[in-house]
Amino acid sequence: MSTPKRLLKTLALSAAALGALSLTACGTQTTGGGPAGAGPVAAKPAAAVTATPSPRMVSGKDLERHPDPIVRAQAIAVRITNTCAPGTAMELPPLPEVSGLAEPATGTPPVPPVPSPPADVPVELPSDLPPPPGPEAAVPYDEVPLNEVDRCAADAHADRVRGAFAGGAPADEAALRKALAGVDYLPENVHRMPGGGALRVRIDLRDLSPNDNLALEVTATATGVRVDAFGAPLPGGPDITEIRRTGTA
Repeated sequence: MSTPKRLLKTLALSAAALGALSLTACGTQTTGGGPAGAGPVAAKPAAAVTATPSPRMVSGKDLERHPDPIVRAQAIAVRITNTCAPGTAMELPPLPEVSGLAEPATGTPPVPPVPSPPADVPVELPSDLPPPPGPEAAVPYDEVPLNEVDRCAADAHADRVRGAFAGGAPADEAALRKALAGVDYLPENVHRMPGGGALRVRIDLRDLSPNDNLALEVTATATGVRVDAFGAPLPGGPDITEIRRTGTA
């Protein structure tokens, strides 16, 4: 499954193809046809060329209200980063409404499966096959520092999360997840922390946000939630719940 960043590239390419402007022009030029003895008829001026975006396109900040939750989340993350450091993150292009996308073609013949060799037939390996790789390098489990832009973005995200619980603390994990989804944090990016004690989750923003190390830890309190930002190693490292916070158990 593509990560949100890869999906963003795909959406950008689709938007570029779907967002071609329609240009219309009218007017002809003639060199004859006037009264006898008259010179060539003057060419009629061409009508002004107009360029209008497709009515299906969603532009600018409207992306934060797009029907696709991944688009909304990405648009919010890009806006926050560019507020902290203008021009840092590439702006999302206008995207088509979900209802305006063409339905996939039907009746396409299925791709025949590739036959597998019988289980009892040994597969011959090439004679020059390289030796198996050695032990993999140790995976870093410690949090990493956040830079100035990351810290600024983290503060903005933390304000949004705290605002989702302005009415009080979440009753349980389901209520916490529902509130976070209500402010466009994707459910698949919210991870429950193991162990007892207070309800605690981590929001993994590494793939969603232009800030590659950004993550949030959200802990339920008596009156709402506490939000702590920290830096996680790049995607592909350990699970977000396994990152060791500095000075924490």
